[in-house]
Amino acid sequence: MKVVQVTTSSRGGAGIAALRLHRALRKAGVSSAFLSKDLSIDFEGNTVEDDFFAHKRASVLSRLGRKISPSDKDRIQKTIAGMEPNLSYEMLSLPFSTKELESHPFLKEGDLVNLHMVTSILDYERFFSVYKKPVVWTLHDMNPFMGLFHYNGDREKNNITNTLDQNILEYKQKAISQCTAGALASPSQWLLDLAEASNVFSGFSHKKVIPNSIDLEVFSPTVHSLREDLQIAPNEKVLLFAAGSLHIDRKGFDLLLEALSSITFPLTLLTLGKGEVEVPNEAVKVIPLGFKSEPQEIAACFATANACILPSREDNLPNTMLEAMATGTPVICFANGGMKEHITTGFNGVLANELSGKSLAEAITSFFDTQEGFSPQKIRHYAEERFSPEIQTESYKALYTEVWKP
Repeated sequence: MKVVQVTTSSRGGAGIAALRLHRALRKAGVSSAFLSKDLSIDFEGNTVEDDFFAHKRASVLSRLGRKISPSDKDRIQKTIAGMEPNLSYEMLSLPFSTKELESHPFLKEGDLVNLHMVTSILDYERFFSVYKKPVVWTLHDMNPFMGLFHYNGDREKNNITNTLDQNILEYKQKAISQCTAGALASPSQWLLDLAEASNVFSGFSHKKVIPNSIDLEVFSPTVHSLREDLQIAPNEKVLLFAAGSLHIDRKGFDLLLEALSSITFPLTLLTLGKGEVEVPNEAVKVIPLGFKSEPQEIAACFATANACILPSREDNLPNTMLEAMATGTPVICFANGGMKEHITTGFNGVLANELSGKSLAEAITSFFDTQEGFSPQKIRHYAEERFSPEIQTESYKALYTEVWKP
């Protein structure tokens, strides 16, 4: 069996998860290729030069034709551009692409394709009308079964797009219905339930929860702590907040800011990600670590904190949660998304009862009041039992076998 992992980028949460799966499959002897806009790895495991996704300027004749007779994509983009001043969102994506993904040599050679986040590289209607090999789709957010947006929060904030959003959703559903052999994988039961309720994937014969994996060698309780480097005392109370961008509304830093404003004991907050923040509370010291991409550096950040704080309003199965637990670090978060499926108060973290800054502050205080009761070894063991590459690989191999009939 030859399988192709396809994702828009090898970076970001979805890209990292897809690349981890690819490497785990290859280690287990599965012939897996990896395809994205910034990284292509063939079936032999070689990184190859690939200009498939390189921008190619349309001909003068083609540009003139689009002006005279605009495509659906052109008309929708023009509509969205007109709404743009009144929109607020993390991500917005359309189900169109000029790239004929189905014609890539990897997909022609492969027996099945495993789609991940494929914004801007998958033309839904064309792909599913042409590609007739099995498709496994790994969900990383809600966009495959939503219209324009990637999470409910953005859809609710932008109700002026409701009609267009519904049209896009129906367009996707019609395109995906052409898939003749499909399976759905979701890292969390929460996201899978939402996907099933949408009926977009009603024609997919198999649907399964398969958590993402984590590199248990890099993310380990034995990794070097940065406390000495950052001049943090051994007994200092330290939280880590990590996000690609610190100010993404969905990641909930505003709720964390509200929580920290009421903290009365000395506390150090490490921030990992793009952007700077200020906490208007003299009891809270902020140390910005900036954006880091090297796994070893990220692991050291988790090892430095007493707990990782994850105040997301919506999240699937964030890599930060897995990375924290693999290093034996407890997680403080809200009881929502994929987090509530793995975090147990008093064992591997603390769940805040309500989606509010007040409730989060209570969870932070509760954690430090009971900090001695948490066992890094037990938290690490939990990660080993559920997020190991070997477990993930066996689950995906079984799913591939169910939809691929040689």
